[in-house]
Amino acid sequence: MQSKISKIIDISKQEAQYDACVKRILSEKIILAWILKECVDEFKQYSIPNIMKECIEGEPKISTVAVDQDELDYTEDIDETDMAIEGQNTEDNSIKEGKVYYDICFYAVVPDTKEPIHLIINIEAQKSDKTTYPIIKRAIYYVSRMISAQKNKVFTKSHYEKIRKVYSIWIHLNVDADKANSITKYRIAEEQVAGNVSEKESDYDLLTIIMLRLGVANEAGDRQILRLLDVLLSADMKPNEKKSILEKDFDIPMSAKMSEEANVMCNLGEGIREQAYEKATQSTRIDDVLNLMKSFKISAEEAINALCIPDKERQPILDMVGKRLAAK
Repeated sequence: MQSKISKIIDISKQEAQYDACVKRILSEKIILAWILKECVDEFKQYSIPNIMKECIEGEPKISTVAVDQDELDYTEDIDETDMAIEGQNTEDNSIKEGKVYYDICFYAVVPDTKEPIHLIINIEAQKSDKTTYPIIKRAIYYVSRMISAQKNKVFTKSHYEKIRKVYSIWIHLNVDADKANSITKYRIAEEQVAGNVSEKESDYDLLTIIMLRLGVANEAGDRQILRLLDVLLSADMKPNEKKSILEKDFDIPMSAKMSEEANVMCNLGEGIREQAYEKATQSTRIDDVLNLMKSFKISAEEAINALCIPDKERQPILDMVGKRLAAK
């Protein structure tokens, strides 16, 4: 009989495959073009085909660019002569905390301007917005690193005028109903506190964070990007229905590659859900949480996340775990 730990390992494996699938399908240029047009002000005036052909530079990097400065990118070799942005890693990692990679990182250019505007774009896919830390703080760290990492790649010495604007766009797949189908933007803004001294907006508007929290497609209203992502990343919608909507409503052709990714994502999503929400008594769940805490020296919250316990059951189980521990 398969143990609970064995089941968790199986679920984790499926979730890793699902995560990889989500990253791959989000990195398709036509999907990135939709994200840029709908979320990045600089591209609102351009068509999807134009953004795909003229604005996205090179191939997006998936889980290869390092976030922290003390680690190489996943595929990076030391090359002192390579000063191009393309030498950047999609992952940022720290010696103490282990390697951390950006999910997707790519470069975009705004054409038809007096001097072409170059942007650095990061896309992060989150299974949930429930974390042990404020996710916005992590996003702020990411954009800060995307700025500082430009030193000696985009600019050298004191040529700060060459710093490129960065965007970090976070896509949350599973959120509470009151947060679903929402878009929130964070950016630097000028505030006149005293006097009337003003800077050029382009000199301080250098980082923007956008949080997209997904929900049910038919509740997305008139925000096309939310409906597109709701459909694209849904684990409930059948593959044929999903592909039909994407082709008909968003002119996204289902290439053999994208069609396969959509099928795999649906199948994996269904498998994860079936195993994660396996019926069990509250007593069994409490025992499982306590066993995980003891075996892996983790917190109750981390054990509950690992077991994929439904939201409505979490607090009662946390309370009972606390009582069990206090009684020992």
